[in-house]
Amino acid sequence: MKIIYPKLANGSILWTCDNCGNTGEVSWADTRMVSIYCQCDERCHPKCNHRWYYDRWYYEKDKHKRYFEGIMK
Repeated sequence: MKIIYPKLANGSILWTCDNCGNTGEVSWADTRMVSIYCQCDERCHPKCNHRWYYDRWYYEKDKHKRYFEGIMK
């Protein structure tokens, strides 16, 4: 599962922690599936978006295809 966050009028992404509900604005995002560090437990949330965002898979179409094929099995 991936979480796609809403885009604000200024082009930023409105991120919400799936653990505690904290919110934040992510600017300069090239994707709406982000995963960022939250102080609630000192981990990145949501965990399901972590590889997609930090491994920059949204830039590489081959990795994108392989990732979704792998989770669909």
